[in-house]
Amino acid sequence: MATGRTHRPATRSRGIPEATVARLPLYLRALTALSERSVPTVSSEELATAAGVNSAKLRKDFSYLGSYGTRGVGYDVEYLVYQISREL
Repeated sequence: MATGRTHRPATRSRGIPEATVARLPLYLRALTALSERSVPTVSSEELATAAGVNSAKLRKDFSYLGSYGTRGVGYDVEYLVYQISREL
């Protein structure tokens, strides 16, 4: 029997979709490797390739964290490590 309700994906308290939360460890591993090599910034394309995801999905995921890269520069690796670690 239909109730008229639509299915919504489960989210954490800050409104981050569970699918995004599930990908955060992938990003963190890739970022940690970059940090260990003293890489200061990374593009969404490079990080998406390292994490095995689509770059548009990565940018959308990071938008939930409140992190936006700088066009032509990329994302600050250390700050992303901090943001993702805080969510996990």
